[in-house]
Amino acid sequence: MDLNEYLSLTLGARYTEDTKGSTPDQFDYANPALKYLPVRKYEDTFESTTVSGTVTYRWSPSVMTYLSYSEGFKGGGWNSHFNRPQTPQEQSQFQKFNPEEAETIEFGFKLDLLGNTLPLNGAVFTTDYTDLQFSYRVGVAPYLANAGEASIEGFEIEASWLPVDDWTIDAGVGYLNTRIDTLRTIAGTAIGVEVGNELPFSPQWQANLGIGYSFAGPGGWRLDPRVDLSYQTKTYFDANNTEEIAQDDSVTVVNVSVTLQPASEAWRLTAGLNNATNEEYAVGGNSSLTTSSGYAEIGYARPREWFLTLNYDY
Repeated sequence: MDLNEYLSLTLGARYTEDTKGSTPDQFDYANPALKYLPVRKYEDTFESTTVSGTVTYRWSPSVMTYLSYSEGFKGGGWNSHFNRPQTPQEQSQFQKFNPEEAETIEFGFKLDLLGNTLPLNGAVFTTDYTDLQFSYRVGVAPYLANAGEASIEGFEIEASWLPVDDWTIDAGVGYLNTRIDTLRTIAGTAIGVEVGNELPFSPQWQANLGIGYSFAGPGGWRLDPRVDLSYQTKTYFDANNTEEIAQDDSVTVVNVSVTLQPASEAWRLTAGLNNATNEEYAVGGNSSLTTSSGYAEIGYARPREWFLTLNYDY
């Protein structure tokens, strides 16, 4: 909605109704009659109305700023995999977990600089989470439960520059400060998470740089080589911030490609290398070092790989 030629307002609302259920039938083969949970259908509907709004001010044709507010909702559910019979108290604590909710405030700008050859966008933001869904452990069994509150603060800047014909330079940088603010204590459980821990998969710094060039050949043929670099700092893969499964070092990944396309643009052939420098780095992990099983496992990114794709428009 345009309030005047400079100021505009956007409002939105979403209603979510999320029904989840399970019918567990768990037992030990040594005594199949002894069920871990009463066998029946457990079901509930999780409802939420979330709102969003953005105020935009256009200072000039090439300068715009905005302020936005939005809410998020992640449905609750049921834990259905237990490793022993549950007492009524344990069942009430662990079988069902409630929705997770988030509120985000963002202030940003969009600029068109240097005769519209340099779009530059940036934003600062903060997000607050309530009823976080984390894994608690009873013995070796992990159960999802509502753990507490967390917050994210950060900024990001991105640009795409066309310095001269045929050249393209893309770049971006982002910063995140994440924190577990409060935690819920459940008697008889071990969570391993502490107030002040970072959120998983949230490196403090991320950056990217891409450079491409377009060669014009005879008959309108075009050859487009491109190099892309991505960088991120140390990354934890669980809310426990387990050092044994973290990506401890900063990682820089290089991808290269070249695209061949005729003047008709009816098809294009692309060849390239992902992870061209064969960087070895973790992309995920899981651990249970505080339990009797005492394991830690890490998943690594693929090594250097080549690809060849053909696209045809018809």
